[in-house]
Amino acid sequence: MRLKIRLLCLSLVLLSFPLKSDAQEFPNWELGAQAGGMYYLGDINKIPFKTTRPAIGIFYRHNFNYRFSAKAIASGGRLSAFDSKYKSEYQRERDYSFKRDVAMLNVLGEFNFLHFISGNISTPFTTYLQGGVGLSYFPDNSKLDNLIFNLPFGFGVKYNVTKKLVCGADMLMIKTFSDDIDFISQATSEMNTLKQRRVTSNKDWMSYFSIYFSYRLEYPQKCPTFD
Repeated sequence: MRLKIRLLCLSLVLLSFPLKSDAQEFPNWELGAQAGGMYYLGDINKIPFKTTRPAIGIFYRHNFNYRFSAKAIASGGRLSAFDSKYKSEYQRERDYSFKRDVAMLNVLGEFNFLHFISGNISTPFTTYLQGGVGLSYFPDNSKLDNLIFNLPFGFGVKYNVTKKLVCGADMLMIKTFSDDIDFISQATSEMNTLKQRRVTSNKDWMSYFSIYFSYRLEYPQKCPTFD
């Protein structure tokens, strides 16, 4: 019985070391920049990655502990699609296209699958899931769905390069609550209803993928004497 108690106490002591170490590591935060691509899925394009255009972004990430983080991403790019680039006879006959710049602000939570401490080489990498809410702004004069609420979700992987530098790859699928990103509704009229046709039951989607680098920073520590 005494042996079991001693083993239990020893186990608790050993387990307390990483927990104490993690407590000293958190919370911390990162500033990062990312570059990648953005594409649209809707009435014109239904093939992932086919309409990809360059996109860039910056982000702030707050790490609560080794499992959970939260981040805000500001990104921008251009969406476009062309009926002429598809084999469908209907699309070639319709011959519609659009180009539209977009700026996005998304706030997401992250869940790490592996034990990961930003900037700690002993926890080299992890994959993660992410999800949240966001807004998309289209700075044009269309006066139609210029500001759109969306739900971003996706996955990623991150890797500790040094004690301060983290790199990763990120993928977001963005569900919008609009079917007018591609202007199909504006193109539909009494004269060309059969030619310009949209699927009103399907909302448009966007996707944003990137490679990023972030720099880890520490929050100011309070002095116990004056706290």
